[in-house]
Formats: sequence, structure tokens, C-alpha cells
Amino acid sequence: MFEYMIHSSIFMKTIAACSFLGVISWLVLEIAYRSMIRSTTQIGKTKKKWLTALRKKYEDYHEMNVKVNNVATFVDRLFRKKKILGFTTSFWLTLERLSIAGCAIAGAAGALAASQQGAALSEVIISYLTGITAACSLLFLDTFLRAEEKRKIVLVNMNDYLENVLENSIQDRETAEDAVSRRARKRTLLRYAEENRKKKTERPVSPEEEKLLEDVLQEFFA
Repeated sequence: MFEYMIHSSIFMKTIAACSFLGVISWLVLEIAYRSMIRSTTQIGKTKKKWLTALRKKYEDYHEMNVKVNNVATFVDRLFRKKKILGFTTSFWLTLERLSIAGCAIAGAAGALAASQQGAALSEVIISYLTGITAACSLLFLDTFLRAEEKRKIVLVNMNDYLENVLENSIQDRETAEDAVSRRARKRTLLRYAEENRKKKTERPVSPEEEKLLEDVLQEFFA
């Protein structure tokens, strides 16, 4: 059985397959992280759906008078749901790490199988070194990727926008809306007072009506 596996180069094919998956996952993550960093530096202008959803969800919480006490947790939860080609970033990162382990294991297994079948020492060494070399190459790419560092940059950009840009924008908008609301209430009060003044000139105002007017005034100025 092992002799057949050696002759069919199944271990070499496994190493090649793991290397291919590792390189693909690395490329996907590298391109995705670069895109995310570029987009999160200008969230207010971007049209990326996941960032516009972030902005809208944060604004919706404010409209419902729900305060986001921990913005970092809010951002991290949304980032974990971010999909790349239908899968989360953690899936692609796990796939890349498993590919590294797969290359090393396949190389060691191939060397062990070759030695048990009495293959030449050179074949055993070649099988082992092929797996280790592929694993080290993928490990080098993983180190160059700096996934955790880039992830932190994305999260910092998102936190900064929500806490220092969007939060101030929402507060300014709410302040402007309050000012408009106060002016509208003032106009309503003046109109109501004018109507009651006209009524006073036409007929005497009863104590009940005076009490009602005082209650209305207190309500508006409360």
C-alpha cells in the first residue's frame, strides 16, 4: 500500500495542494487587508457596504437612544462578520495556517513511508525537505502578511471614526435639531398666547381658562 502511495507521489501532491491553498489564502488576505485599511481611513466617503452598514447601525442606536458604551467591542463584533469571497477573515487565516502544517506533516509522512519501504536515503531526505521547505516558505509569507498588525490598524481606524468623527457629527446634528425644535415650540407658544390675548379682548377669561394657560406655559418652558 505504501509502495503504491510512494510511486503515485501522493505525498508530493499533498504538499503541492497545501502549498497552493496556502498561497491562495495569503493572497486573499493580503489584498483584503490592504483594501480594508484604505477604506477605513476614509469611512465617511467610502461606499463599501460593510462600512456603510457600520455607520448606519451606529446612527440607528443613537436614534433609539441606545448608548454604545464599548465602541471597541461593537467594532470587533462587526469586523468578525466581515466576509471575503463568502468566508470570514478568520477562516482564510486558519486555512493558511493549516496549509503550513499540512506541508510539514505531508513531508514527514512521505519520508517515513519511504524509509519503511526501504527507499534510498536520498529519496527520504528529498521527501522530508520538500515538505519542510514548502512549510517554511508559507511561514515566511505568513510573517510578511502581518495579519494581526493589519487587523489592529483596521480596528483602530474604525474606532477613531466612530468615536471622534461620527459621534461629534451626530451630536452636532442633534444640537441643531434641538435648536429647531425649541424655535418651533416658541412659535407655537407665541401663537397660542396671541390667540388667547384676542379671546380676552372679546370676552372675559374664566379662572379655569387662566389655569389651563398657566399649565400650558409651564409645560413649554419645562
